[in-house]
Amino acid sequence: MKNVCYNNTIQGQGSGVLMIGLDINGFEISEYIDKGNFGTVYKCLKEHKEYAIKIFNLEYVYEEYRKNGEKNRIIREIQALKIVKHINVADYIEDGTFELNNQTYVYVVMEYIKGSTLKEIISNKNEGLENTEEIFKGVLNGLDAIHKKGIVHRDLKPANIFINKDGVIKILDFGLSKFIDLTSITTTGSQLGSPIYMSPEQIRDSKNIDYRSDYYAIGVILFEYITKKYPYGDVDSREQLYYKIIHEKSMSAQIYFPKIPIHIDNLIMCMLEKQNFKRPNSVNEIKNILDRKDESYNFENKLIEEFSPSFYLRTWNEKSVLQEFYKDGNQVENVIFPINHQNMQKNLLNNIEHNKINYFFDPSTIRLAYNTYADVKGLVELPYAPDNFNKIELEYFEEREFVIDYVEKVIGEQMKYNPNYIMSPFHYSNNSTNNTIKNETKENWFSVDIKLLKEAKEYMTNNNINKKLVGGFSIKADILTTKTEKEYFINVLSGLPCDVFLIYVDCIDYNSNTSEIYNYASTLLNIQKSTNKPVIAGRVGTIGLLLLAFGLYGFESGAARFESFYEDLYKEDNSNFNMNVSYYIPELLKNISIKRKDPSKLLSIHQQHNEIKCNCMYCKDKTSVEFLQEANTKKHFLYRRNEEVSKMKKLDISDRIDYFEERIHRAIEIYKTSKPVFTGTDYTYLKNWLNVIPKLREEFEV
Repeated sequence: MKNVCYNNTIQGQGSGVLMIGLDINGFEISEYIDKGNFGTVYKCLKEHKEYAIKIFNLEYVYEEYRKNGEKNRIIREIQALKIVKHINVADYIEDGTFELNNQTYVYVVMEYIKGSTLKEIISNKNEGLENTEEIFKGVLNGLDAIHKKGIVHRDLKPANIFINKDGVIKILDFGLSKFIDLTSITTTGSQLGSPIYMSPEQIRDSKNIDYRSDYYAIGVILFEYITKKYPYGDVDSREQLYYKIIHEKSMSAQIYFPKIPIHIDNLIMCMLEKQNFKRPNSVNEIKNILDRKDESYNFENKLIEEFSPSFYLRTWNEKSVLQEFYKDGNQVENVIFPINHQNMQKNLLNNIEHNKINYFFDPSTIRLAYNTYADVKGLVELPYAPDNFNKIELEYFEEREFVIDYVEKVIGEQMKYNPNYIMSPFHYSNNSTNNTIKNETKENWFSVDIKLLKEAKEYMTNNNINKKLVGGFSIKADILTTKTEKEYFINVLSGLPCDVFLIYVDCIDYNSNTSEIYNYASTLLNIQKSTNKPVIAGRVGTIGLLLLAFGLYGFESGAARFESFYEDLYKEDNSNFNMNVSYYIPELLKNISIKRKDPSKLLSIHQQHNEIKCNCMYCKDKTSVEFLQEANTKKHFLYRRNEEVSKMKKLDISDRIDYFEERIHRAIEIYKTSKPVFTGTDYTYLKNWLNVIPKLREEFEV
């Protein structure tokens, strides 16, 4: 509690208690400036220097503040505000609490700015583009500095943007708006701030707001600055405004100012998109568009970032396979290694590191939520496995101390080695019974994994772990076929602070229907498109090549195994010996199950289509018994998969799609002419893929 001197407290008409003359820790309040719903701003002096001080009555502060004192998240956020130092951001000087007349107050001292607000400038200017680039680049630079510290402004508006007497842009009140927002929703039921600048997600779901909500506000402000109007026209009530913000497309600025360059108009429309994943994803992206002279530019034509197509091998006891594969002059580009195998497969891990293969660990946290983990020695030995063979439960994550400890142990276990990336802990989002990930009233596995990823990022930053962070998520396929759930999933993931995404979907396999395949592909591609960050599709079969064709960065499977992801993997004992072996036939775009002791099915296929008999170094001149040895089928798979991915690396996205579509048609012809080995239902998956391709071409304009 700070020292307070009571000099001259007076009552001001219509503005609450004015504390003129009050001395708060050496800051003497000298002048009333303004009053909002939850706080009052004054000018104050300390050592002959002017500052602004904002004072909040503690009764308005989120209950957590009173319950948890100095350890609450509001204090943590204010601490973060102090470290934002940028020419376009008002400096935070000090914060604390004090008592007056048996009331407790929170105060924040900040830089006092002499100049004009952007609101005043807009009211005094004519419609037009004068100084647009200069002003808004200053705003964007300041906003970028705020966002880089993990802070979302949440109440950006012309009244919170100052231009000082030297013409320098200054952003005010960042971060404090969240402080107020938590208060207002909890204690009064009202919502924060100036409604016209609120993004749709602020109205719908204030729990999952990220930096792109500020980009929406910038879009409204830019519209207003150029046209002196608002993007939703005249409204009669707050309810009508909220409806328009959530449901109606904004007006074009061209209606009010026909001379606006088309790329600026398109930029505004893009920033005002209802779904935040459709907005620009960075300040640099917005600034680059502002700089454009090409007036034909249209943000909607933004292509998927062309990452080099990649395949990730999910390892399982392949030490000798990889050794021989490398000895034969071949390579494996990427590996995902389940960390619970670190002791039982040490030689495999050493081999991966020796050959300098790009790899990271699956932390195996997903398995800890199922009782069957207790039967797996490697899982029980993990330092973050629950005690006494208990499965991990949602309730564990209600305590922040547990979350921090869990994250530290998961990252620490990976850091014992030298992986290229660190993966955040993740779990099965729809664990057994949940049929939604969008739950605003209580924690679920999806919201827990978001929390864990953010904690992982913070831990790595604070401990100078300079590695890229992989965000892992898993979800049911039918969730993605529900429009609102799909959009929610994309919106949330595309705002997270990871560098790579690894996404598992239950269950995408050769039995998936057209709707599941389309929405699955669309979801992953939209996450990559909106973030320009690589996305890896976890545990999928040859459909991964379809995803690569449309520009997805990568996909993961085992060597002729682990081609699907489903919850029963973790609920049941799957250790039974498989009487069949999987043999990859690229011409059929599928691994074919062959009886280990009876290769007649494969021989029959080759008799009817000798041209698809494999002549790779692992099959040529070998008997069926020899090339169907499991180790050999794995090397054959890796060899042929490398060929496929290498081919795609040489093609642009449009040519990749054509190439893959041709392969599908060829595979269908082989199936049709391979009776009675195959029936019409055996290639339904290919027909479903053909149905999906035109829809994806249309959506992504390729």
